Amino acid sequence: MDVVFFDPYVPDGKDKSLGLRRAESLEELLKQSHLLSVHCPLTDETRRMLDDSAIALLPRSAIVVNTARGAVVDVLAVLRAIESGQLAGAGIDVLEKEPPPDDDPLLKAWRDPQDPAHDRLILNPHSAFYTEEGLRDMRVKGSENVRRVLLGNPPRNVVN
Repeated sequence: MDVVFFDPYVPDGKDKSLGLRRAESLEELLKQSHLLSVHCPLTDETRRMLDDSAIALLPRSAIVVNTARGAVVDVLAVLRAIESGQLAGAGIDVLEKEPPPDDDPLLKAWRDPQDPAHDRLILNPHSAFYTEEGLRDMRVKGSENVRRVLLGNPPRNVVN
């Protein structure tokens, strides 16, 4: 698989160390992504980053997977793109409102076997981490970070 990424905050050279190819802009990345997997925090910069105009840059019949934050992807734009054939499908692991209201358009499409998006849309409850191993791993890593700080070392994987 040819893996290409775009992240304006990752220093140069990281792509080479990981054996990846770097796109110079989001637009460049979108134009060549047959499968787009979104992984970013929700900020003012990323809110609705994947909207109608961004989805239109993807090759026809691309697939979008969002495991980031719900508001990063405009899910109504995803539904429109599936209905038009621009997207072959989508995997949505996180919604803007969780749990979603019963009248959520994405849920309606997913539930309705007559909807064009029904068979081309996967919805998950954003709980892939929720396993015995995942919960143990969170406790161990959290404890290790507390120990690092108490010993005067910087914590690892600081997000904020």
